[in-house]
Amino acid sequence: MGLITPNEYDDLRSLYIGQLQYLLSTETQIVKGLESMIEHAQDTQLKQAFQSHQQETEVQADRLRKLLTDLTDDDDDKKDPIMTALISSGVNIVRESSEGPVRDAGLIATAQKIEHYEIASYGSARDWATILRLTDHAQVLEKTLEEEKRTDKLLTSIAQRENVEAGTVTA
Repeated sequence: MGLITPNEYDDLRSLYIGQLQYLLSTETQIVKGLESMIEHAQDTQLKQAFQSHQQETEVQADRLRKLLTDLTDDDDDKKDPIMTALISSGVNIVRESSEGPVRDAGLIATAQKIEHYEIASYGSARDWATILRLTDHAQVLEKTLEEEKRTDKLLTSIAQRENVEAGTVTA
């Protein structure tokens, strides 16, 4: 979850709504960040994984908008500074590395950091929805959580190959 100011959340429901707003910001930022990752990845399988996840992320953002309007009649997001920093690390990888397997390895590492952050965030939101007896919300969030885990698993399989290739590159 993004940075929280004192007394911003007085109960679990308001915390849950805040989490959904941060998640919406996260997904919106990821869609934009993936554009650059797709452009700069060299490995074909990695490019395809990023493209597929970009489409999936757009669907996930739509789901979050629906959950938010179900609770608040408002689908505004809250800018998530943690996600901003994670995506910036991907920009730095592109800027500071040469095209090829080393850059791809760095992009995968960045993408996995993002996936792990999302997995933690969606897991908390799903649990809170369950406690709040928002069963439909919990089911939607569980679906997204499983998609994020699947993406992380795919990235791990690509990384196992790409990291070995990156290890053969000498300066």
